[in-house]
Amino acid sequence: MYLVSIPASISRILMTPLGSRVKRPKYGSLLYTLKDREFNDSFRVKATKYVYEAIKENEPRAVVKRLIFIPDAVSGQVKLQIILDNNDEVEVRIK
Repeated sequence: MYLVSIPASISRILMTPLGSRVKRPKYGSLLYTLKDREFNDSFRVKATKYVYEAIKENEPRAVVKRLIFIPDAVSGQVKLQIILDNNDEVEVRIK
């Protein structure tokens, strides 16, 4: 039995910089490298890649079904809405 729900686990994985945990160097994602970057096609491709890689490596209970980008022009943030194969949703913000 797992102590953390799948959405909470994915949120934690995506918000943790890859390599920041000493005993788990593959835990986390590279999404932090996209902070303060222009929201364009390159951003979308990299973010998609980073999300899929991090979830595949660190959360065996989940499979990503769809990834939706919701940019906020006022704050400069991009919200990622991740829809899993079991229809759970996870939201992560890139600042």
